[in-house]
Amino acid sequence: MKFINFQLNKFVYILCGIVFIISGFEIYITKKFTFHYYEPLYLGNYSILAGLVFIVAGLLLIIYTPKHSDFMRCKKCHKVYNYVDVKDKDKICPKCGGELQDYKEFEKEEQEKKNKEFKRIDKIERELIEKYKKSKK
Repeated sequence: MKFINFQLNKFVYILCGIVFIISGFEIYITKKFTFHYYEPLYLGNYSILAGLVFIVAGLLLIIYTPKHSDFMRCKKCHKVYNYVDVKDKDKICPKCGGELQDYKEFEKEEQEKKNKEFKRIDKIERELIEKYKKSKK
């Protein structure tokens, strides 16, 4: 879910920036938009400036992608560490000296194990149902 929100934020920032820039140029052209006693020229400047800030923020989110996951897990002792807390960036556990792996990889491996187990259980269940149906006849 975090990945979806991160992807959505990029495009929302850029979209807001485009909307602000378009409205800024519209204020310049029509000179009909006034807010209290401000001149339309100043409002157009502020709108275009806000649009540029949003577009730059969106582009920075697109360019910057973290190269590590937030959490690391030791394969030996199964302790989970924050990436910031791991002093040795060579992926060595500070507690036992074992190899650290990204927590996302661990979750993926665990999900694959669970899927295999569910398939095995599902197969056994289907066999039992077939035996029950045959014995009932």
